[in-house]
Amino acid sequence: MVISGETPRGRWRHSWKEKPGDDFIGFHGDVCMGRIFKIDLTGSDERWYWLIAADGSPRRGWPAAGYEASARSAACRVERIYFALVAGTGRIGVG
Repeated sequence: MVISGETPRGRWRHSWKEKPGDDFIGFHGDVCMGRIFKIDLTGSDERWYWLIAADGSPRRGWPAAGYEASARSAACRVERIYFALVAGTGRIGVG
């Protein structure tokens, strides 16, 4: 669960400079953490899809992709999982 008021710590930029919009890639230094982009669902609230960058490292029980209700929440989710993977922390419980 993303904590209320939590903000992304990484550097997020548009995925394509020539096509700004609701599609972003997040970096920690020079390393790509993942990507978030808005999905418009007919008859539903907007959702932000997030993906963890696939570098071949073990996932340690963490999901590689999912949905959040906002860009901020999606970016925070990517960062939480990324930093847990970097630290070698396995997933415990739901979150």
